[in-house]
Amino acid sequence: MGAVSLVLALACPVTAWPWGGATHHYIAQHYSQHLPAYIDGLRAYDGTVDQKVTDADSRKSSTPGESPKHFIDIDAYPEFLQGTLTHNRAALEAQYGVSTVTANGVLPWAVGDVMATLTQQFQAQQWSAAAVTIADLCHYVGDAHQPLHCTQNYNGQLSGNSGIHSRYESTMMSTYLPYLGTAPMTVAYYPSSVEEMFSVIGSSWAAVSGLLAADNTAKAASGGSYNSTYYGSLWNNTQAMTRSRIDSATVVTASFVYTAWVNAGRPVVPGSTVTVDGGPVAAARFEIGPTPFRDELTVRFSGTGTFHAEVFDIRGARVAGLAAGTAGAGSATWRPAESGAGAGVYFVRVTGGGKEKIARVVYLR
Repeated sequence: MGAVSLVLALACPVTAWPWGGATHHYIAQHYSQHLPAYIDGLRAYDGTVDQKVTDADSRKSSTPGESPKHFIDIDAYPEFLQGTLTHNRAALEAQYGVSTVTANGVLPWAVGDVMATLTQQFQAQQWSAAAVTIADLCHYVGDAHQPLHCTQNYNGQLSGNSGIHSRYESTMMSTYLPYLGTAPMTVAYYPSSVEEMFSVIGSSWAAVSGLLAADNTAKAASGGSYNSTYYGSLWNNTQAMTRSRIDSATVVTASFVYTAWVNAGRPVVPGSTVTVDGGPVAAARFEIGPTPFRDELTVRFSGTGTFHAEVFDIRGARVAGLAAGTAGAGSATWRPAESGAGAGVYFVRVTGGGKEKIARVVYLR
């Protein structure tokens, strides 16, 4: 993901529109390649996951409360832009009211509920039922990786980009999906499913402005027609972001499945390649904080491979490259005053171990 994807968007509530069905199926078909050998027996249920992955969309017309699970209008909350938004649903409902929170979407908490169900199913060794739940998990995690599911400007209606939602996720993707290719990656253990979802949503929201700019560029190239010239341009200018978001959706889904399995007590999954005892594998983990902060910000990382940390300002310009770490654990510190950075909102991006995390931080000075 380039620096441009970190530029803040001013427009933004998304309705419960899905990724194009083909993209949901792609995520369902590729998530299990990331599963560790001691739970790869779950791959026997890949057909069920793929078959059921769009069931959540079908429920929107018949199941009350389903639609808000597919999005969150994260920028409807002023605290989000300030870096102080609570991730506690009850606290947010106490502040804004249940109806407002529901109307703005409840995607991160929906994943938290699915994770609780999946953990219980793993504990009971209900593998067939778990496969259906994993299908829902694939769907919701996939939705969270679509930038336009994380903004009030979900269809470009606030910025002169009306119709971009379906042009991007359905029409464009139906043409260019065959060009995608996702390689196996290492899963991570998530101490908090909801917190991880907010991290994913923050990364998706940061890509909104770049997507809208790509739409404008494509319209200019095609003379305002939505023809092959338009879609070729849209793909050329969004493919790096799109590949990153979809690849991430597959490995984040696998990581959630792994997390549920660990939380369930690491039961033996029939048909898995190996059986291991002990704690979780040393997957990549990042901690960024505190925020807000006044003097210095610390980035901590652990896992295998090489880790990089960078800081970007509100415009998406890179303002600092923090020390990179290698295998094991390490940390890096950013002291904004040393580089003359002013108070405000910044983004910290950490990559490594097949994982990426972008955190919004607030420098008070």
